[in-house]
Amino acid sequence: MAVPVLAVTAVACSDGGDDGGGTGGKKDEGQSGESGSGSGSGGAGSSGGRGEARGGDVPPLGQKELDGALLKSGDVKGYRAQRDKDGALPAQNTMKADDPRCSPITDVVDSKPEHARKAYASGVLMKGSLSTGGAVQQVLLSSYGKGGAEQWLAQLKKAVRGCDSFTGQINTGERTRLHVEPGEGVGVGDDSVRFTMEDTRGKDSPTVFTIVRTGGNTASFMSVSLSGEPQGVALSLVKKQHEKLTAAAEGKS
Repeated sequence: MAVPVLAVTAVACSDGGDDGGGTGGKKDEGQSGESGSGSGSGGAGSSGGRGEARGGDVPPLGQKELDGALLKSGDVKGYRAQRDKDGALPAQNTMKADDPRCSPITDVVDSKPEHARKAYASGVLMKGSLSTGGAVQQVLLSSYGKGGAEQWLAQLKKAVRGCDSFTGQINTGERTRLHVEPGEGVGVGDDSVRFTMEDTRGKDSPTVFTIVRTGGNTASFMSVSLSGEPQGVALSLVKKQHEKLTAAAEGKS
């Protein structure tokens, strides 16, 4: 329930890699807000930092650029990727918090966030097989209007520090009490936030979120460990995705 977006894509990763075709997302017209990294287990949380590649001058990218910037099989050794051709954010994929201060957190997976996405693309990443107990990661690339990415990251960092639990409600009306554990940022991009979220009843595996901003765009990684222990996305994937977003800006004014 905590991460409905991942629930429908976990199995997709087991049947092959990226075919290199199709789009990974949709243009999001009229919706409003948005939706982490270092490898390893443990918590998640907030921090900013400059990455090894420049990102501050990267403008909000269009649909074509986001599609092209998605990680592909072979971009990082050992990982295969599969585009989410149907889009990761169907209209019914909403999640609301009972505490408004926590809304920036639910924006990560909400199809109708407070900071509107101009465009987005998504894919699933995996190393090994489902039977070996690895982690399934979904990456969501999003672009925003002027200042939107910066504003959302600032609000998200504040929410992660001050909102340790809240009740989340998905589109079906189901409610679940969720616990948020802040962690260290990853030092990649222009800003970054990392945190873990899990059902307080221990019903579902904890999900580690890593969000990195590259100029007017964000890459949101959602990692669910198949072993039941928190496992963040590998730093190599985060760095490569930041580099690809930066490179995608070439040719754009």
